[in-house]
Amino acid sequence: MKYSIIVPVYNVFSFLDKCLKSIEKQTYTKFEVIIINDGTQDNSMDIINKYIKKDKRFQVYTKENGGLSDARNYGVTKANGDIIIFVDGDDYLDKDLLLNLEEEFSKSKEIEVIRYQFRLVDENGNFLEQTSYRCFSNLPATTAYPILLKDAYVDVAWAYAYRKEFFMQNKFMYAKGKINEDFGLTHLILVKAKHISSIPYVGYNYVQREGSIMTTKSRSQNLRKVYDTLYHYDNYIKILNEDSSIANSNRDLLIEYIIKTIIDRSRLLDKEDFDKYIKDLKKRKIYKYFPNETKKDKLRRMVIKFSLKNYVLKNIR
Repeated sequence: MKYSIIVPVYNVFSFLDKCLKSIEKQTYTKFEVIIINDGTQDNSMDIINKYIKKDKRFQVYTKENGGLSDARNYGVTKANGDIIIFVDGDDYLDKDLLLNLEEEFSKSKEIEVIRYQFRLVDENGNFLEQTSYRCFSNLPATTAYPILLKDAYVDVAWAYAYRKEFFMQNKFMYAKGKINEDFGLTHLILVKAKHISSIPYVGYNYVQREGSIMTTKSRSQNLRKVYDTLYHYDNYIKILNEDSSIANSNRDLLIEYIIKTIIDRSRLLDKEDFDKYIKDLKKRKIYKYFPNETKKDKLRRMVIKFSLKNYVLKNIR
């Protein structure tokens, strides 16, 4: 099997048939589908069993509910293909995605990650938005990563295809039990890749669902979003301080990006939670990671060090 398509499933009955059908109808046929039943409590298994019975490329593995990250990690251990892609059970593919990926991967064994374009749709399949990001072929990560960073949705795991050997050698794993799990790993993958491509094909349909974790705005969910992102920040800093294989230019860009992200997340908090969060940021001494070369750099570092709250408020307005 050339491609392993990993599909975590948890209570997506209304969307799953469309998802699996879009995979079944791929014009490039050398693939397997690794469906992870993550303890689903609806009738999703009825749909899964339908595909397993009629197509030997489809397989299902059932486990206790552990969340999206745990399901993806488990799926990777079961994959037999050379290339891995992730498809969420409520999303769906365009029919020529694998064909376009194969054309690009076949250009060079150096290519370890390929990004493809995608569109946002609502629950009824109505078009909302489409990406048109800059495309390039077989660029080293030091050139590709700065380009990718300029685009929105750079974090999402399902917008990329990954060589499995590269993925396994680096022991990449999504953080179990955390949301924003894509943010917590995708950038590490990008800065550690040898070469990256970005193709123009619009191959993925991302369904924006009302009531999902990322669209819920309750205080408890907002706190979770903020502090899970901070958890990922801490993990990134630990890795970047220990891993000398990452180019300094990409290391600096990544640190700047994750600091901007944890600052931006604070807009989700009320005053009481915001004040506590500022104290948590102060403990991390984030000013140390900003440039300190020009007078402007030095001034900014001083402001962040001694007046972090004002700096954050200014940057989230």
